[in-house]
Amino acid sequence: IVMTMKGMDAALIASAITAVSTYAVQTVAYLEPVRGFMSGATLRSSQRNRGYKANAILESSENGRCRILVIQLQGHLFFGNVSQLNQSMNAILSSKQSSLPPLIVIVDFSLVLGIDSSAAQAIVKLKKLMLEKYLVRVALFVPGGSNGFPCEYDLSNELGERHVCTYQGNEHLYTTASNEETGLLMHHLQSRKHFEYEGSHVCQTLDFALALSENALIAHHDPTLLRQLMRTASEVRVTTDMSEAEEQNAALYYLEQINSRNDVSREEMVNLLSYFDREVYKKGDLLWKQGSHSDCAKLIISGKLIAMLENEAGSSEIVQLGRLVGELGLVAGANRMNSLYCESDSCITYSITRDSFEEMTRSDPKLARFIDLICIDYLLDRVQHVSNRIFETRCLPI
Repeated sequence: IVMTMKGMDAALIASAITAVSTYAVQTVAYLEPVRGFMSGATLRSSQRNRGYKANAILESSENGRCRILVIQLQGHLFFGNVSQLNQSMNAILSSKQSSLPPLIVIVDFSLVLGIDSSAAQAIVKLKKLMLEKYLVRVALFVPGGSNGFPCEYDLSNELGERHVCTYQGNEHLYTTASNEETGLLMHHLQSRKHFEYEGSHVCQTLDFALALSENALIAHHDPTLLRQLMRTASEVRVTTDMSEAEEQNAALYYLEQINSRNDVSREEMVNLLSYFDREVYKKGDLLWKQGSHSDCAKLIISGKLIAMLENEAGSSEIVQLGRLVGELGLVAGANRMNSLYCESDSCITYSITRDSFEEMTRSDPKLARFIDLICIDYLLDRVQHVSNRIFETRCLPI
């Protein structure tokens, strides 16, 4: 319009003014591209039930989650704040070199609205800087959605040495459906090679990136432990039609993995399992309804269960294999906080009723205390889950 009304010279001047104004507005609005950073020491992923030895590594003040650094970016990343991004990232990484430098860095793009080509290229250079200058063992980049990074530049390919990692929620992070790699979850069960957790990778969610980071820490400290966990989990899950003895072995394995304190013996676990009754469900079965009376807790042996909140916008969560579900209602007497459905063709659970739990409380208080501690541990994991901590800094760990 300006060119039509005033001529070419006026149009060029107007274009220059518009460009400068846009740059100034974006610079003021998004001056600081780094929202914040924090150690992974108080963060938890959805991957639980790793067992006592693995949990001891993750809780270590030298080799545990404290060696994970999470950096969260925000706003629009463009040519106007690329220099500030580089300076901030260098300052953060340099400040961590004096004590325990991070082995793993997670860069979260969930709050990033857009990335132009110049910023995208700068981010690729930052990846190389982290790996080569600061000797970061694993660099994980989280676009925060299934559509990838918000830019036209193929940033996923440039940042990820392997393909994008995904996690469906009902699978163990120690196993895959075959011997092919799934993101970082490579395993060579027939070889003598150690697991390799290094380089840069792209993960769809922050939760999955943290779960991979935890596995990487275990592999870094004790590769044989992670190999053993992967092998055992694979052996438990390969058979769909398990015998009664195989089901009980699977149940004992899951209970031992839940035992994060390693204070219950194998014999006591066998005794604990005697209080449980085997149950089989078919697809579509309702195990309990939200708001109903809590009269049992169930250990998931095989199949797929999904917990759903009624009268909400589709809020649901897949119950992981080997998890005890309904334990809070069993111990505290609270009504069911969700509805539980069977999603697979069949599902096997081992269930402990309230009567059995009360009998256990009288005759085996140590085992009853074990169930109590499961409730505490699960609540601890929920409160310190990464989704509750990283976005709202006022949500403190317990």
